[in-house]
Amino acid sequence: MVANNIKYLRRMNGLTQEQFARKIGIKRSLLGAYEEGRANPNLDNLMNIAKIFGTTVDNLLKHDIRRLRENQGVPIPQPSPQLQLKTEPEAPQPLSAIIDKYYRQPASQPVGQPIAFRRVNNKNAPPPPFAQPEPKAPPVPVPAPAHPAPYAASPYNQPPVPAQNTRSSDAIEWVSQQAAAEYLVKYAYPDFLKQLPEMKMPGLPAGKYRAFQMGKDFPFPGATVVGQYMQNWYDIRDGQHYVVVVHKQGILYRRLFNYVKIKGSLLVISDLPDYTGFEVSIKDVLEVWEARAFFSYEMPEPKTTMPLDQLYDLTLRLQQEIERLRQ
Repeated sequence: MVANNIKYLRRMNGLTQEQFARKIGIKRSLLGAYEEGRANPNLDNLMNIAKIFGTTVDNLLKHDIRRLRENQGVPIPQPSPQLQLKTEPEAPQPLSAIIDKYYRQPASQPVGQPIAFRRVNNKNAPPPPFAQPEPKAPPVPVPAPAHPAPYAASPYNQPPVPAQNTRSSDAIEWVSQQAAAEYLVKYAYPDFLKQLPEMKMPGLPAGKYRAFQMGKDFPFPGATVVGQYMQNWYDIRDGQHYVVVVHKQGILYRRLFNYVKIKGSLLVISDLPDYTGFEVSIKDVLEVWEARAFFSYEMPEPKTTMPLDQLYDLTLRLQQEIERLRQ
């Protein structure tokens, strides 16, 4: 519980492991062990973490803070006031910007003040300027460009939101079998998604949908399955059908069993006897789409429990019986 809470609060406040570890005075590797459940934080570190995030040690140890917020509407714990920058009150900064600013600016040099020049013991050094330079505004943190990794590893956490594009809200991108290999690499790139064919399907509930042409692991090979994006992998229901995109394995149609909280994995089961079940770590899962509908251009073959000649004889006898009753 405490591992999931630490990771959730850190990511919700935009902190890297290195930034947060430096703030509470521990090594980044130790913080990683806390978040992965390989070590338990001592009381001092727990108190520091609770103070930074404006919560209590009891909440860190006993409650799933993310679930508590979703089910009961509890607001996200706010960072302590002493960590806030002394900037404009109407533009609060995230904790990541605060820590970056703290470690870039020496504690003895107030933000926004003229730079104090010091004489150095160097005969060839130029003399100090007669006038102090004009004060400069503190640098504004610029967010990194959105270039996602080939696949996203997000254990014990909400998966990344799918890449958006400029299409209409009810447009559904269609991923063919020929585009499946490229989709595994570029699934989060809007430029790639714009190139995919689009379709529309009436009657679907509100949500984000995507269509996938399935292979032989679907009862009707070549059919298209329309899936609704799963934002929270905790909500995956045991035994339900999903389209799961797995790194190095492809786009699969399977029943899933949810072990995200227990083991950080999903149990993947096929309805077809030719495919054995297996367990996959969620760090290798790129996306999960709940199967909502499917369509095929080929009609399924009729299935009967008796040979066609016996069915013909039975039909003939029924016709003879009907004629006899009419007489």
